[in-house]
Amino acid sequence: MARLLLTAWLLVPLMAMGVDRPLTVGYVDFPPYQFRNADGEPAGRFVELTRQVAREAGYELEFLYLPTARVYYYLETGAIDLWQGFSDNPAMDDKIMESESNPLRVAYGVWYLSETPEPGHFQDLYGKTLITITGYNYAGLASYLSQTDVIRAINTNNHRSALDMLARGRGDYLLDYQEPVLNLLMAEPLPGIRFTPMWVRDAAWLFSRASERAPQWRQDFDEAWARLVSRGEVLPLQHGGEARRMEGLPL
Repeated sequence: MARLLLTAWLLVPLMAMGVDRPLTVGYVDFPPYQFRNADGEPAGRFVELTRQVAREAGYELEFLYLPTARVYYYLETGAIDLWQGFSDNPAMDDKIMESESNPLRVAYGVWYLSETPEPGHFQDLYGKTLITITGYNYAGLASYLSQTDVIRAINTNNHRSALDMLARGRGDYLLDYQEPVLNLLMAEPLPGIRFTPMWVRDAAWLFSRASERAPQWRQDFDEAWARLVSRGEVLPLQHGGEARRMEGLPL
């Protein structure tokens, strides 16, 4: 009887918060924000922020490493409860509940070799071959590229293979995020490579609507983030001063 009472006493605060199991968090290969380290464990700046906010909110987490192309399916089916993704994701509007909190900001644009002209307008990419990464929607630009014939888009699986294709002349430009590519270039430089920023995207926690608890999870994460900001334990994004948006970008 004493053991049963102790168990019940321990469960009361968890039941009050609606927590009866760890939340399953999907993560992908997107260093330095999220990646699987040499020990096979989740690591990166976004992973650590997710852990910090979940701890403040009273949740335990289980991380599941996924190919980027599988994340949307896992969110739609509820195989994962949340993903450390980006806000304003047109591919997932009706499948997820997006946090109000934006813990990070990431720039993306085009990478190219020194002999390739720098694009000043989006139209400068017309008639060119653009390397993209499977599973990335680039704030809706991937959908546009799949429906137009003015730019030839070729896909590859990850940042490393994309850089290899660019180095071999398989494409004129690589559409990719800034820091993941810089992370690779620090370990293995590619002489003459340049980057032109196109836009920035704000990170967010995306909760699967497959669970009726998604609204509560979102509220708990947002409130936990606000408390951490108020105590100075995390830094809020400063809005404004965004990277310049390429003229003519169809977004």
